[in-house]
Amino acid sequence: MNRVTNFFLVFVLVFAITNFYSRDINSEISNNQTVTNTTIYKRDVAVEISKTIKSIDTNKIDADIASKEQKFSSKLISDLNEELIVLNQEITFLIQQQKFSQFREKHGGVRGIYLNGYHMTNSSKLEIINNILDNTNVNSLVIDVKTDNGHILFDSVNELAVEMSSVRSKYNSETLNTLKDKNDLYLIGRVVVFQDPLFAKNYPNEAVFDSYKNKIYSQDGQYFIDPGSEKARNYVINIAKEACELGFDEIQFDYIRYPDSNYKYMVFKDENTYENRIKNINSFLMIAKKEINSLGCFVSADVFGFILTNKLDGGIGQNLETIIENVDFLSPMVYPSHYSKGSFGYQNPNRNPYGVITSALDDALQRGVENIKLRPFLQGFWHTDAEVQENIRAAEDKNLDWIIWNVSSSYNLGYFSKLDS
Repeated sequence: MNRVTNFFLVFVLVFAITNFYSRDINSEISNNQTVTNTTIYKRDVAVEISKTIKSIDTNKIDADIASKEQKFSSKLISDLNEELIVLNQEITFLIQQQKFSQFREKHGGVRGIYLNGYHMTNSSKLEIINNILDNTNVNSLVIDVKTDNGHILFDSVNELAVEMSSVRSKYNSETLNTLKDKNDLYLIGRVVVFQDPLFAKNYPNEAVFDSYKNKIYSQDGQYFIDPGSEKARNYVINIAKEACELGFDEIQFDYIRYPDSNYKYMVFKDENTYENRIKNINSFLMIAKKEINSLGCFVSADVFGFILTNKLDGGIGQNLETIIENVDFLSPMVYPSHYSKGSFGYQNPNRNPYGVITSALDDALQRGVENIKLRPFLQGFWHTDAEVQENIRAAEDKNLDWIIWNVSSSYNLGYFSKLDS
């Protein structure tokens, strides 16, 4: 609405008033009616119209119009900016998806090994890793970002990390990009979530509590954050986002679970029920995935191997059907040594890696998990070269990507001999 429009409205109003007062009353009365001798007061309409027009504060109208136009313009710009931000985030993730597809097509899939983040400054360990990268078609590394000890292994500027003195810098953006450029690697940053002794001790109100001992809960030296803690969840997500921007292609959440214990004195913010456990684990992943995907990184989760077979959550909040919906990739730890006697019909699961892993992966695939989303962690410890190869063969026979785990970053070239290019 502009000044011309406002003036037109005033003109119409004036015309209506003038028309009303200029009517001939007598001519409107029927000839049959008797009219008393009444004095008709005739208002000076022109004078009143003039006064009315003079009383209109055009400056105020202009100010009101300008204010409304400014509000409308500001909202339009704000809405547009929000839409552009979302669009940019979607494009960023689409580009990452395209790059990942090209990487898999070029290399025939993701074949990874775990590199303990503390070993990033250990020359002898790095020599082993570089030897594997140079002489096999292993093409991916999983490197710690946030460790089981609660340490952050890069120069994080996170306020809580600084406050807790949890930074133990082992690498930076240049280190990661040099690794990627030299070996054409896909880099995965491992972030330990709900097992964090530093956070639990610094913020005991956010930790799982032991009502019997009247102190924070400890499980064989492990200290768990309450999965319902907003403070803890935000802290972990912000660390993960920093790592994404540092140069990782994917953030992999580990210990994304409740304590693996039947101890009855554990106290949580929310009642320890199946519904609450599932809600807290998956709401964390859903929020994390949205924010991390928007920066151009994928999100994956390490889970216990038994959830591929167990239809519930094993008391830890990990349920296959719900968790798979909130990650890009799932890495079940199908280590044969972790299965009990008699699992899948094997009296000694650790000596039957191919059969145990095949059976576990079949359970997941039969429950509808897509091949592209299933990337098992395989056993790179307590096994001979031939047994590690059987781990790998079990995954590849299902057309799956894979990662080998060894906490000490110790791998034999013989593990990957069949993969030599």
